[in-house]
Amino acid sequence: MSYRPIGGRRQRSAAWQWALIGFIPGLFCGLSVMIGIMLEGTLPAFFLPTVAPEVHTTVVHVVMTATEDASLPRGTPVSQFIVVTATPDPASAAAAGGPGEQPTPAQDAAGEVISVQVQPTASPTDAPTDIPAPTLAPTSEIPEIFRLIRSLTVTIPGGVYVMGTTPGEVTEAVRQCVTRDAGICEARYAQDSFPAHQVTVDSFLLESTEVSFDQYVAFLNVRGPDAHINRCAGFPCIQTQNESADAPIIFDGSTYTIGTGLSQHPVYGVTWYGAREYCEAVGRRLPTEAEWERAARADDGRIYPWGNAWDNALAKTNRPLDAPPGSLQVGSIPLGASFYGAYDMAGNVAEWVSDYYSERHYEERARGGNALNPTGPINGQQKVLRGGSWNGVPFFSRTVHRQSERPDAFRRWIGFRCVEDPADAAIIGSANLNPANLGVDVPPAPPASTEASDAQPTLPPPPEANRSDETGTSSSAG
Repeated sequence: MSYRPIGGRRQRSAAWQWALIGFIPGLFCGLSVMIGIMLEGTLPAFFLPTVAPEVHTTVVHVVMTATEDASLPRGTPVSQFIVVTATPDPASAAAAGGPGEQPTPAQDAAGEVISVQVQPTASPTDAPTDIPAPTLAPTSEIPEIFRLIRSLTVTIPGGVYVMGTTPGEVTEAVRQCVTRDAGICEARYAQDSFPAHQVTVDSFLLESTEVSFDQYVAFLNVRGPDAHINRCAGFPCIQTQNESADAPIIFDGSTYTIGTGLSQHPVYGVTWYGAREYCEAVGRRLPTEAEWERAARADDGRIYPWGNAWDNALAKTNRPLDAPPGSLQVGSIPLGASFYGAYDMAGNVAEWVSDYYSERHYEERARGGNALNPTGPINGQQKVLRGGSWNGVPFFSRTVHRQSERPDAFRRWIGFRCVEDPADAAIIGSANLNPANLGVDVPPAPPASTEASDAQPTLPPPPEANRSDETGTSSSAG
């Protein structure tokens, strides 16, 4: 079938007719699609500009608290981790979202909660770059470095003994001080040791020697730079030459050292806090006053660790008058050892014990009958010292004598030793031992002496005061 031309005009091509026939349905389909798109909302979203989402930024301050793992023993080496916990500051949390709201934990890009661990190091140069999580040791274990530096011990058996002194003993001690030693001693210096009373203590282990400078310097180096300043329960531990020209310890900002001349001498100038911190770090503690006297007196109530007769050669005091001042190496007078084998419990340096000092504490204790493991007053201003020192006459080195000092004091004549409870210890010493780490040849302890103690001739009075200002307070003249 063919189409006739319309009208009588000249015949033309029919292509335009086919184009018109195709355009009309195509236009209808396009309009339908456009209407559908508009109804869906895609077209405005495509052509209109994108609006950036509104971002609300809230700054929340947190307090970073370093908490030592409770399962670790105190003094854990710096290779152990310390967990740092972020807790919101209450004031900024309230400003951010009200008093009842807490900020969400910090998250990474994947939405995972970020945890933080901080590893303390002894100095920036020795910080390892990649350390796996540590295997935590049982609480009862002590770091190996502290096991290596601590002293050998002797066993002190428990039992009942008489603690304190009597008026007769004090009268005789004063007489000997004045006539034999040309000292200045008065009976009132011993008033705080009255009356004699029964005490019971359990068995314990006592360090056979006073803690040396070598040992204490090793302890400070494990603790890290500036440990001596305030890392003993928040108090200073000891002074270095940076704080006092008289202090023998050298601190160069990263390492503590001690000259070889004093390395094996008893550490001195250590505060009570510094002594306690060391003992606890090595898995021990300071002795109680009752334990110290038990170790020095034994069962026979001896006046000096070796017996009842004084001998200038058996303890380092300021007698004879021409004796050079200062301490001796620890354990260097083996014949002056106590019955149980502990050295320097008379003279050398006075020793901190754990008890607070009270002048009338013995009176109060005696009224209560036999005390079991007494620990002294519950509070006070000073701590007890026992054993006398190189800076005093023999009167102050009697096993019954008490002295005291402020726990934060630095004194050239004060040191310490530690004790350990048998339940927590592997017994590594005996009564007659050879402390090879000190290079001291120790013969067996001598039997108790029963000789009279008046053989020492009267000496001329000293050219200077008998004791310096460093001796502190409480019964320390002479």
